[in-house]
Amino acid sequence: MKKRQRFSGWSGVVFLIMFCCAACVKLGNLTPKIPSIAGASYVGNDKCLECHQEIGSDFKKNIHSRLADFEVGGHVKGCESCHGAGSLHAGSCDVKKILCTIKLLPQQGSEICLSCHRESSIARDHSVHVSEEVGCADCHKMHSPVGRKLLKAQETDLCYTCHRDKQAQMNFPSHHPIREGKMKCSGCHNPHDPEKEYVSQGTVNDLCYNCHAEYQGPFVYEHPPVSEDCSICHDPHGTVANNLLRQNDPYLCLRCHRGHIYKSPSPDHPDAKQSVFLTACTQCHSQIHGTDLPSRASGKGRLTR
Repeated sequence: MKKRQRFSGWSGVVFLIMFCCAACVKLGNLTPKIPSIAGASYVGNDKCLECHQEIGSDFKKNIHSRLADFEVGGHVKGCESCHGAGSLHAGSCDVKKILCTIKLLPQQGSEICLSCHRESSIARDHSVHVSEEVGCADCHKMHSPVGRKLLKAQETDLCYTCHRDKQAQMNFPSHHPIREGKMKCSGCHNPHDPEKEYVSQGTVNDLCYNCHAEYQGPFVYEHPPVSEDCSICHDPHGTVANNLLRQNDPYLCLRCHRGHIYKSPSPDHPDAKQSVFLTACTQCHSQIHGTDLPSRASGKGRLTR
């Protein structure tokens, strides 16, 4: 019996190794190598411009056309730094003998960009954009960009082409001023850094505190959801409830707290025996983000004034 158990244990180890290898193969498929044109040689920009004058004119307005030699990282400077050696294409006009991002797989086209933009390639294997087959060329346009950073369209409109649900939320009564043009998606999100769940800096709370510093502790009496994650109570993309709350008060509070009846020390108090369903929790617990002052009624922290 002991020998059989030992064999069974080794079988588990072998299975685990095979599973890890399969996972590595899957991740490797997300970052294919840049294809090359066999037998082609570099001919220079002047040769390209003989046919592509309009594209060349647009390219002169592009930051890539103004790169210094030391900035190209060993690549041939000009059109062929992205499109590959062009001698075979120039001699035959065969589109199969030149690298064209719109004809490559999204990941292959992106690898051309990432060969220089290494700061965006650190965590690309874990990117939702990569797994959804969204490449650099889906958002950026090299030759004739419209928005900043070589974007195909203005930033917000570009994001909305895929994130329709967020666009709908931005039309809710309570929303960040994206629609009014006072903010952009990139004010909170970094589409190239999935390691931080696409938040542009630190944690969600760190990001919120950039504008809402008055809610940053530490406080003597803290409301745990506030220090943990602002999005527990707030949806930053838009809500029907005021202040970007996921639900109106008191129903939002009742998701975590049991309802109670307020017991006043004086029966003549207008709030005596008033049910929690007939008023807002914040009528009494106004300092819901935290306070340094104890409750006047109990002497303990109740997040009141």
